[in-house]
Amino acid sequence: MRINKYGILLIVCAFLAFSGQVMAQIKVEISELFEEPGLYEDSFVELTGFYSGWQNAPGSPPVTRSDWVIADSEKKGIYCVGEMPFNKKTGDFETYGIPMRVKGLVKIQDNQPYILVDTAEAQKTSRIEKMQTVRNIIIHQPVNYGEYVGLLGVLAKGYGIKGDRMYLLADPTGTIRLGRMKKLFPTGTILHLRGTVGKDEYGMPMLDDIEIVSYKVDLD
Repeated sequence: MRINKYGILLIVCAFLAFSGQVMAQIKVEISELFEEPGLYEDSFVELTGFYSGWQNAPGSPPVTRSDWVIADSEKKGIYCVGEMPFNKKTGDFETYGIPMRVKGLVKIQDNQPYILVDTAEAQKTSRIEKMQTVRNIIIHQPVNYGEYVGLLGVLAKGYGIKGDRMYLLADPTGTIRLGRMKKLFPTGTILHLRGTVGKDEYGMPMLDDIEIVSYKVDLD
């Protein structure tokens, strides 16, 4: 059977149309996936939320211990299976609480939906921090996870349980651990900084995704 070039073109167009239907993106809320998971199974979806590390999703990681979570503003999360999101500029993993857009296939295991990730990208946003005290962050620890806050205090240094060195920020109400800073300062430096509330490997609150707003080095 001979097929001329017009026949080939029709076949290609039909294939592309079929593929487009199969891979059509459905914008969906995380909560909707849990309300009717069977309705979305094997659908290619797009959802937005906040990078939540390994928190706020029900059950256990569906495939590997590296499965991570995207959560909505109500801290309702869903596991994502695929490469963990990282900052393309720095090469570091994205920080807790950063806005994310995820696209992928909905799968179900043990009656729980999860996302087989195709793409996961951090979203640019102009975030305005809310000034806090260390005491308020610690007292309202679960509520503050993922919040973008500002702190004013004095830089201190200490050691963790395993002897690892850590940086701390102390204000009149308490002390909190700091994540990695792009610039190092001597102990006693007065810092105005902002960042995202998370928790360290010991489950204690810490501030990550740190940006230095201003500083003053005490030379006395």
